[in-house]
Amino acid sequence: MSLETPKIAGVDDIVSLGIFQWRILDGSLTIRDSAGQSFLLRSENASYFQPVVNGRRLSTELVSVSREGGSVILRYAAEGLEEMLVEFTGTEDRLGVDCSCTLRFSEKVELNRIEIFPPGTELNAYDVVNFRNRHYTPATWPELNVGSALDTGTYSDDWQFAPHPTALLFRRDRHALFCGFLDLQPSFGMSLSVKRGEVESWFLDFGDRPHGWQIPGGENLFVGRMRLFTRSNVEVHQMFAQFGDMLIEEKIIPDAQEKVFHDWWREPIYCTWNDQRMLSNGQFEAELVDQTADSVSSALEQLNESMVRRAVEVIQREKIPVRTILLDEGWNVARGDWRPHTQRFPDLRRLVNDLHERGFKVMVWWNWAEIAKDAKIPSHELAEGGWLNRRGFRWRDYSDRKIQESYLKPLMRTFFSDGPGCYDLDGVKTDFLADKVHPENPLCDSSWRGEEQYFLKVFDLFYSEMKRHKPEALHLGCAGNYWLSPYIDLNRTYDVHTSNWREHEERARMLKSTCPGVTVSYDMHEFDESLDEYFASASRMQACVEVGNVLALRDNFFSKPRVADSEHWEVLRRGCAG
Repeated sequence: MSLETPKIAGVDDIVSLGIFQWRILDGSLTIRDSAGQSFLLRSENASYFQPVVNGRRLSTELVSVSREGGSVILRYAAEGLEEMLVEFTGTEDRLGVDCSCTLRFSEKVELNRIEIFPPGTELNAYDVVNFRNRHYTPATWPELNVGSALDTGTYSDDWQFAPHPTALLFRRDRHALFCGFLDLQPSFGMSLSVKRGEVESWFLDFGDRPHGWQIPGGENLFVGRMRLFTRSNVEVHQMFAQFGDMLIEEKIIPDAQEKVFHDWWREPIYCTWNDQRMLSNGQFEAELVDQTADSVSSALEQLNESMVRRAVEVIQREKIPVRTILLDEGWNVARGDWRPHTQRFPDLRRLVNDLHERGFKVMVWWNWAEIAKDAKIPSHELAEGGWLNRRGFRWRDYSDRKIQESYLKPLMRTFFSDGPGCYDLDGVKTDFLADKVHPENPLCDSSWRGEEQYFLKVFDLFYSEMKRHKPEALHLGCAGNYWLSPYIDLNRTYDVHTSNWREHEERARMLKSTCPGVTVSYDMHEFDESLDEYFASASRMQACVEVGNVLALRDNFFSKPRVADSEHWEVLRRGCAG
């Protein structure tokens, strides 16, 4: 192994970028805490950003380590590689570095992974913070102890708040090390496995063989930039929020606070879903993956024009300050078929017109990523005429120009235009989007590859079309992702299945820190128990609210549904008034 020795006055074998230090002889790396007192990460093996191609890890050799301006560059060689360099560039505050890798293969390969840090890398941290879906607890991340063993990843197979950003936080006492990608990758999450403080695997996932990323030979491939930065005495949500601030300040993502925010968006929303569930008296699973169309069919059958008009009558009679009506799942024929259900809503436009005349806005539930197995969808709208994903569902590929022009754009016009044959809606609630974008999904346009990348392009497309037809239309989303913040107008805290209002509050903190500038909306609270505390929490967090129990409710977790009464309406009236 030949090594270039940098000419740095007074330094024989160490090159530093602030608190990041490399040993020239072998490229080993030490990341110290922001106080410089101890290390947070140490790797004696200089195998950074190592590619796994065609199902096997390349056997690379470190050729040189050099200091070039404000960067440290490591060059590698391997059979089949024309060039490989890994670059670490220091941030201005000397408390961070941006890491990236440039690869050029001699022939076409399938890239499966980039191993960010090698096995044996020491993590001198107590735990890892990775925001994941949790039910029945206010905690928004699982216990991931570095000293024992942990396996975690950022892909959305936890089924809520998808897609998660490719970011992790390592904590030791008052010190923290943040790791997050500044640039979207055509990847499917970042995975980390640790045992007794040492990395077993830490990689960016591009898909297992044969569904990896196809890379042409002779062309430069850029992977990164990943930012590592340290802080002391900074709380978890502040660390994630600081990363969002960096993305905005460096013009990587727009500032969502610069969007026009219409006054009616801040007002309470009535969503029909909880009343549908209460009126059906059914038992429903907490996890979205288990809430199939069949399992919630009894609730879907409760939603119809009569139920909506009854709820509106109560809202107006009881002077509950709500003027947005959200028709949840059941208004449409089936998941993937977004025509009004003919028996339940024989004339949706007439209902919308009536509600508009009474001063209400009208929204509907919409899931662009899922098609029910019994939905009657023309084969030309389906990827490969009917390809099935890993869960056995068909798929529309929105990277296909034909789907964009002949399906999605006309659908947005039908939803939001006030023209003949259109619904003249005022917004959508998106849902059930997790665990849908996989490496094996067929794509017409390969630039859409990657979970976060695909979401970004779909959101940009439908949001732009929605706003083109109705500039004031509202997107009620549910994603803690920096890149989606410009396309979400309100970010809801998702289903909570107990009366524990703290679940909403902690999810609100998570959403505020990972989707900067987007107002949070507390999802529905279905119990009479703790309802006042729910409203008080929303007020403290400056969050909007959705109410779902105008016609029926449960008193607590163990009680049966009952008809709503004047006492309950008084709590709604007081809470919605702020």
